[in-house]
Amino acid sequence: MPKVQVKIMGIPFSFVGDDEERIKKVANWVDGRVSEISKRRGIVSTLNAFVMALMEIADEYMEMKERQESYEKMTTGLLDKLRDFEGSLRCA
Repeated sequence: MPKVQVKIMGIPFSFVGDDEERIKKVANWVDGRVSEISKRRGIVSTLNAFVMALMEIADEYMEMKERQESYEKMTTGLLDKLRDFEGSLRCA
């Protein structure tokens, strides 16, 4: 697998993967998020900026995961109701 070189907050990182463009796209997105959070919160420490960005991204991920689980429950409930309705039509 090829190595892909990227920079996040000016720090070079090497990643190994087949999809070089995807790795660069993700690294660019992460760089943007870390820089934005660093500026917004006035963080000067690189480590603190990375940790704060990680916390915000993890919070967003957890919120989306909870929403997805809620939608799955609603969808399952609707499918169960549809099956019950179809079953009642067959019996009628």
